[in-house]
Amino acid sequence: MTEDYFWGVTLDKTKGTEVWDPDVKPDANDSSHVFRGEHTLLVKQAVLGPEVPDGEVNVIEVEAMGYKSDIKFPVVVLKGGTGHSQCVLDLLFPDPPVTFKLVKGNGPIHLLGNHSVGIAGEGMADEEDDDEIDEEFEEEEEEVIEEEKNSVDEKKRKIAANSNSKGGKAAKRPKIENESN
Repeated sequence: MTEDYFWGVTLDKTKGTEVWDPDVKPDANDSSHVFRGEHTLLVKQAVLGPEVPDGEVNVIEVEAMGYKSDIKFPVVVLKGGTGHSQCVLDLLFPDPPVTFKLVKGNGPIHLLGNHSVGIAGEGMADEEDDDEIDEEFEEEEEEVIEEEKNSVDEKKRKIAANSNSKGGKAAKRPKIENESN
C-alpha cells in the first residue's frame, strides 16, 4: 500500500536550489511529518511564472542517483514571453536525495508532482497474511479428505450389512495354488 502526496517546489533567484530528501530528519522545531518507508518522487509538470521577462531563458538541472553513479542533467528549459509557459514531464526518482537547481534565469519556475510513500513492513504483512491463508486452506483440504474417507468407509459398511442381511455370503476369492510346490 502506498500513500500519495502532492509535491511542489518553486525555484527563483532567491532560492535557486532545492533538495528532495524525505529521509532527512526535520529539526526539533519543525512540525512536518516523519514518514517511514520507501519514497519515490514523480515530477509531472514545470510552470514558468508570469512575471518572467520576455526572452529570458530559464533552465533547471537535476542531480540524482543513477545506476552506477550520480547524474546531472538539465530537465527543463522555458523561455519567457513565448506563449509556452509550461511543459509536461515524466521524471521518476525512486531514490532520494534529488537536487533541483535553477542554473540559468531568475525564475520563478514551479515544479509539480507526486511524492509516494510505501508503508514500511508492508511486504512482511502480506507474506504473513499469505501464510495464514495457506494454512487455513491446508486445514480445510485435510477436513475434506477425512470426510470423504469416512463417507467411503460408511458406504462399505452399508454394502457389507446389506449383503449379510439378505442371507448372502460375501464372495470368496479363489485360492491360487503355489506352482512351485
